[in-house]
Amino acid sequence: MSVIYLAAKKCRCYIHLRMWHGAKRLPEYHPQTLLRDWGDGHGFRISDALTGVCVFGATGSGKTSGPAKHLAYGYLAAGFGGLVLCAKKEERRQWEQWATETKRHKDLVIVDGAGNWRFNFLEWEASRPEEGGGLTINIVSILDEIAGAIASSGTSEGGQGDNKFWDDALHHLNTNLVDLPLFAGLQVSLPLMRSIVTTAPQSLDQLNDPEWQESSTCSAIIKEADRETSKGTPEVRADFEECRNYWMKEYPQLSEKTRSVINLSFSMLARPLVTRPLRQLFSSDTNIKPEAAFDGKIIIVDLPVQEYRLAGRIANLAWKYCFQVAVLRRTAPLTRDRFLRPVFLWADEAQNFVTKFDAEYQAVARSAGGCTVFLTQNRESYRRVLGNTDAVDSLLGNLQAKFFCQNSGETNEWASKLLGERWMTITSTNAGQSKNEGRPLADGSHSAGVHRSDQRRAFVEPSFFTTLKRGGALNNNQVDAIVYNGGHLFTGGKEALPYKLITFNQS
Repeated sequence: MSVIYLAAKKCRCYIHLRMWHGAKRLPEYHPQTLLRDWGDGHGFRISDALTGVCVFGATGSGKTSGPAKHLAYGYLAAGFGGLVLCAKKEERRQWEQWATETKRHKDLVIVDGAGNWRFNFLEWEASRPEEGGGLTINIVSILDEIAGAIASSGTSEGGQGDNKFWDDALHHLNTNLVDLPLFAGLQVSLPLMRSIVTTAPQSLDQLNDPEWQESSTCSAIIKEADRETSKGTPEVRADFEECRNYWMKEYPQLSEKTRSVINLSFSMLARPLVTRPLRQLFSSDTNIKPEAAFDGKIIIVDLPVQEYRLAGRIANLAWKYCFQVAVLRRTAPLTRDRFLRPVFLWADEAQNFVTKFDAEYQAVARSAGGCTVFLTQNRESYRRVLGNTDAVDSLLGNLQAKFFCQNSGETNEWASKLLGERWMTITSTNAGQSKNEGRPLADGSHSAGVHRSDQRRAFVEPSFFTTLKRGGALNNNQVDAIVYNGGHLFTGGKEALPYKLITFNQS
């Protein structure tokens, strides 16, 4: 029986024992349920997981095999569901091992290029029965997230993915592309949307061309939508008229250059999702949804960016965004003795997957049972993707638990400042002697003194982070991390500290 399994089993048993408070057992998934024991009465609880986690550490610092594995075993042993985004090829194998060791291997759902698990996210959003389901704006928001991923990848022609005019124009096109089949009572899909674009009228004269009217998919769906909406309410009919005006007035009158750029942007958005390997995963039927995590499933998007590049990033981001909006729709039970099963969003090398929506999600995910774990090397990785320090601070400010492994650079300065300063009494001494030149028999003068002053000094100096243990044979498989847990004070020594140095055993 492996050491890892024994540790996980101990964690599971400890959770069970800690659920008793006196003679009363804590309800399942109670926020005070202890996930990991850190000694001296301190530990990591479900309430801490719900406020989010970020882990920093240089390449090879042991952040994955140290604190990340430590948390993963706690989450798995406690029965969390979750979504795992993959940047590296070995992550699927890593999670399979962790799930096996914690007896959760039957809950794994591996979404990979084989296409055994499929998720048509457009139809999922369009057919959602709850209030707000089927709204065009919500469907288009998924496409906007994917378009943003493509634009930030640097593949947009002429850098126009970063130009607000073209972003807005693509958003407007997508809105009418989604609206048209909805008004016609058809299933929304990317292949159908692409067919509408490629057969849309190129001029006002073409609208009267009998050949175009007979062969165009766009024309056929406009006619079908006209018939369907004529049976509906005046409000629905008015919305359809707006959509028809776009396709029969606005779109044909666009200049050829403008229309070609907008169409190119849509083609770049749609093509990865309607070709291998993503076509079968996202543009066919659905047999797995993000909501499966609410029942304890652990969905692993095994399309690593390292292997699949942009296609992998798009796949992971599509799953991530849909998972986040699904979590936000959850509502807590009305009774005080029942709690939502926590679900985690896990991203190693998280700079590949962060978007501006993450800060918005994390601000309210706690009440919906959402637990985020992001791992990356440094703050600069996030800044490179999000574009500015304010966006990075907005995200990291909502990830309360922070683990700092061995690192260097500006992140250490930021971590030191985060942990804060304290007043220290500094004692300095001085001694001196002076001689009377030219008078050898005369005595010189002597002086000495002791000076004490109170000064503010950092709890942890930036240089200390560079000396933390990195794991491996040279460090006896030990990984050090400085842990800051949302302003929690750690006691056990002479004073209460805003951090704790924890050593994790990789083996």
